[in-house]
Amino acid sequence: MAAQKILLPYNHTPQDRKALSFVIETFGQRGEVQITLFNTYAPLPEIDMSSSPELGKLRGGLAALQEEFRERESGLKVTRHFLLQNGFNDEQVDYVFMKREKSIPEDILDAANRGHYDVIVLSGREAGRVARMLSRSVHERILRAAAGITVCIAK
Repeated sequence: MAAQKILLPYNHTPQDRKALSFVIETFGQRGEVQITLFNTYAPLPEIDMSSSPELGKLRGGLAALQEEFRERESGLKVTRHFLLQNGFNDEQVDYVFMKREKSIPEDILDAANRGHYDVIVLSGREAGRVARMLSRSVHERILRAAAGITVCIAK
């Protein structure tokens, strides 16, 4: 039997940890599963800092954002390692950390379709009102467009 491919969008939130626990409890110890942690980041603007001394002041802010990106990717590696400690082997778990090309739901769907994933596991909604609205929008857009892909929402 071919391996079941699972895409797990992961952004290091408490809700994402619940989705991670769901994946471990449901798919751990199964050899025919492949899991990909998925995270996108908004691209940094390309600014010619040498054209103006005022633009040079942005250097520190951009450096801080680049450091945040490195920390987020490092967090994905830690999460991957956590999966390895909880029933998965090295060949079963991968991660994708990429520059956002479109919107979050479109990038998730594009990755799922390109990679021929069988399942997308989404985390439950965030606690705050605005965050709930945004996550609902992401969930609804993925649910509407995910043809031939099972979508799980872990709460």
